[in-house]
Amino acid sequence: MIRRRLEDHIVVCDGAMGSELLDRLPAGALLDLAPVEHPQEVLEIHLAYLEAGAELIETCTFAASRPRLDRDRAGDRFEEINSQAVKIAREAREISGRDALVAGSIGPLAGVLDLDEPEGPELIAAAHQEQASILVGRGVDLLILETFFRTDELELAVQAVRRVTDLPLIGLLTFATERPPHQYREQGRILDRLAGLDLLAVGINCSPGPMGAIEILRASRQDAIPLAAMPNAGVLLRRDARILMPPATPSYMARFARQAVEQGVALIGGCCGTGPDHIRAIAEAVRDLKPVRHAADLTIEDNGGAVPVVPRPPQSTIAAKLAAGTPVTLVQLDPPKGTSAEAVLQAADKLAGHSEVDGVDINSNPLARLRMDSLSLAQEVQRRTGLETVPHITPRDASLMGLQSQLLGAWMGGIRNVFAVSGDPSQLGDYPGAHDVYHVNIFELVRSLSRMAEGFDCAGNRIGDPPSFLVGVAVNPNVDDLENELSRFRRKVDAGAHFALTQVIFDWEPWKRFLDLCGGAPPIPTLVAVWPLRSLKMALRLHHEVPGISVPEDLLADLEAAGPDAAKVGRDRAVQMYRQAPEYCAGTYIIAPFKKPEDVIPLIDEARSL
Repeated sequence: MIRRRLEDHIVVCDGAMGSELLDRLPAGALLDLAPVEHPQEVLEIHLAYLEAGAELIETCTFAASRPRLDRDRAGDRFEEINSQAVKIAREAREISGRDALVAGSIGPLAGVLDLDEPEGPELIAAAHQEQASILVGRGVDLLILETFFRTDELELAVQAVRRVTDLPLIGLLTFATERPPHQYREQGRILDRLAGLDLLAVGINCSPGPMGAIEILRASRQDAIPLAAMPNAGVLLRRDARILMPPATPSYMARFARQAVEQGVALIGGCCGTGPDHIRAIAEAVRDLKPVRHAADLTIEDNGGAVPVVPRPPQSTIAAKLAAGTPVTLVQLDPPKGTSAEAVLQAADKLAGHSEVDGVDINSNPLARLRMDSLSLAQEVQRRTGLETVPHITPRDASLMGLQSQLLGAWMGGIRNVFAVSGDPSQLGDYPGAHDVYHVNIFELVRSLSRMAEGFDCAGNRIGDPPSFLVGVAVNPNVDDLENELSRFRRKVDAGAHFALTQVIFDWEPWKRFLDLCGGAPPIPTLVAVWPLRSLKMALRLHHEVPGISVPEDLLADLEAAGPDAAKVGRDRAVQMYRQAPEYCAGTYIIAPFKKPEDVIPLIDEARSL
């Protein structure tokens, strides 16, 4: 029945449920719970679209999968929300008296669950299958998998849903590119490949807007199944915690609809910013039009849409030394609290003159206290001293797109190494970390750095000349649950890490235990942290108050016995650790005294002379 409609005439879909809810619900209302908390408003929106001429309406379930609802602590209402949403849509159809279709809306989960983790595909597939089962069981006519930004998840979702139903499926991708350079041809080829799935129709929704959608549709060459198009009414903006809807007029959307039909679209509607007036204009524009299938243009070279991905290897002196098995020495510096970095730069200049120092790693707001940006300071250190740097980056302080933007600038400034770390939680607000960003976790951050080396940004868009950082990650041999630490370490390695820095240790026993668990050697070259303790007071604070650091009992006893000479005891232990490091690891990084970082130079000289 549905297939016959697509062959007979252009099927008009509804517009944006979310946009309409934002206009109707009170500020702060959870849109995902609207079917159970604001059912009347949902019903009125369905009726408005049906009255405007929509022949297909979608259930208010785009974000009603269990993992998404869990974020709002509403996972226990999963079945209730999906069931009620179908009931409301069916009720709207009955009230309107129109011969309309009810489609169950299912949104992506790759931004909620990590698709690239070993258990990710199974968890995501199970969630899609669970939601599809409820929607189908409550009486939808078909299912729409919409706003998927990864083709591999859409393919996974189709397979999962097909295990529970043979109802027609529509698959819709979103392409985040809103401004040049566009990859329309490449994106059109993606639609061509997806046409091979068990789908009723394939197409685009959400981004890009109408004009971009037309270009992608024009680039698609497949004519095996109908195309679908439900774009935003332009570009969304966020201002003062409000989302400003696109300005596209109904007449503009009507013009888009006619052009889309010329490109083979048989199913047409709208996404964010499209309301009943837009749908009414679309319905009037396509009323007398028939679906067309454009024939493939054989004069256009088609490589199946495949884009060769050749990641660039890391390009730095430190990377070369680690690859050659040459011991590496780094010195850790803390950025200044103000705008003057002269003291740090002078220390870096002295360290650059030492033959044993291969570089400095630069903290990023250590202990979550505001300091100068590590990437900016690293560039200035390299410019002034020629010493290679390893700036720390953390997802605590910026979104993933913000971090990637900063990294592109850092690469232009000569930075070739980075150390990715979760970062200490900030102390702002009522609870530590309450206002931190953490758009992604550490595994996703490392993976995004690997994707940048392959030439793609966080949204999967191609970037220009790609950066290829040497990526470092943290590992802590002091933790109680070493197996869990090793598991996390391997996940970072699988995500693309090239080397590691340990938490500080003061003897080799923790590292030996960790090496035994690794099978004798870590999966990537690892530098061990060495810290010359200056006093018993410092040692006690680290041991009892700083998570992840353990000072051995014998060292605490020696520091206490030394009294005023405790600094010498701490220094002697650091000298010993530094001298023995090549037997156990790929090198060391020395945590320098904050006020006089250059004081590590005599320590290195003493260790070398023994």
